[in-house]
Amino acid sequence: MGLMLLAALCGAGVNACYRAALRDGLPVPLVPFARGAITLAVLTPWILRSGPVAALATRRPLLHLARGGAGIATFLLQLLAILWLPLADAVAMMSARPLWVLPLAALLLHERVRRDRALAAGIGFIGVLIIAQPGGELSLGTPAAMAAGLCSGLVLITFKKLSTTEPPARVIAWYAALSVLFWGPVSAFVWQMPSLFALAMLVGGTIFALVSDLCASAAARRAEVGLLAPVEYAQIPASAMVGWAVYAEQPGWGLLLGTLAMLAATLYLVRRAR
Repeated sequence: MGLMLLAALCGAGVNACYRAALRDGLPVPLVPFARGAITLAVLTPWILRSGPVAALATRRPLLHLARGGAGIATFLLQLLAILWLPLADAVAMMSARPLWVLPLAALLLHERVRRDRALAAGIGFIGVLIIAQPGGELSLGTPAAMAAGLCSGLVLITFKKLSTTEPPARVIAWYAALSVLFWGPVSAFVWQMPSLFALAMLVGGTIFALVSDLCASAAARRAEVGLLAPVEYAQIPASAMVGWAVYAEQPGWGLLLGTLAMLAATLYLVRRAR
């Protein structure tokens, strides 16, 4: 649980840093490309010490590709959400991942789905809608944040399946390499030299992301996915504080009520799953 809490708090740091880089004028494709490149640079000592072949060798390449595809989609949607929505609202809607994880775990990990779980998940998604439309307006960031939550659920499921055979560093290295290969050609068309501030935010966000991924992967090896899910809501108050302190964004009652509904639904689902 402690590892997942650290992962969640680092996740809030990821969103804050990358949002600052985007608001400084950095094109969106450069952020995931830079994250992948910086991550590989940080992991280079481990790769060289283990040997490039041994470090990346795996018997589960298709699962790594699935995790990479889900991760690439998640990160793109996440960036759009934090760019278009208030920070805390975006993070809260993306934090619906636990509501997606539990039915996905039932589908992919062959856990049973009962009617009460479906009802609880429905209540949780009502909480998402409360956050999405506190003022009656629907931003393009709203579907982006919701889709990010779904794709992020797939990431956590693949983390869980990979954790049975793969060390966390290998999972992260594969994702970083796939990100560079995917976003490199795209970034070439929109390339611009980042400012020193944007570069600092990219490095800081990537370090936060690396720590978050390592902690989430380690936590998935030690506990059931469902038990880890509620801890992720720690991102919401942390992001609300950043949004208030840095961007003068005032959290509304919709954020509080929606988050409580999501948390209550997730806690119920986890309790029934035990």
